[in-house]
Amino acid sequence: MCFNTVDVRTVSQIRSEVECEQPFFNQILLSLLKVKVLVLQDETEEVDEKDLENGSVNVKLNFAFKSKKLRINLNVPIRSEQKQEEDATNRVIEEDRKLLIQATIVRIMKMRKQLKHQQLVGETMQLLANRFKPGVAIIKKCIEILIQKEYMKRDEESKELYIYVA
Repeated sequence: MCFNTVDVRTVSQIRSEVECEQPFFNQILLSLLKVKVLVLQDETEEVDEKDLENGSVNVKLNFAFKSKKLRINLNVPIRSEQKQEEDATNRVIEEDRKLLIQATIVRIMKMRKQLKHQQLVGETMQLLANRFKPGVAIIKKCIEILIQKEYMKRDEESKELYIYVA
């Protein structure tokens, strides 16, 4: 609708007509510029988010726009941002799970005082099964972390046996 009456507009004019939040507007405008639906009036000029926030950049509709695709994906930058948020969330969840695994191992070792590796891994998996299914590799890493923190140690004679220290 912005380009029905005029072929060239400034970014600030488009933003005032569209009436959406600044970061979201910048993402959409950059994606339209990237696929060349909209082009800069001065085609030699490069644009970034700082230029868009200024609002003085002139943008025009690309009447020569053609695409071989039937559908054009305009949500690429938005999806990449969602992917970054998802990765950050997954990292936080992984850290929380590691702490939960460590707490569970300490609780088990506090009760048992001594336990073989396979029994400790099995009991940890059994106790955490109602929350999530931890992998054996993560449990091993958590055991190594607890050994470094000196919550437990390996037996001198049998490396399979863990002894609760703290």
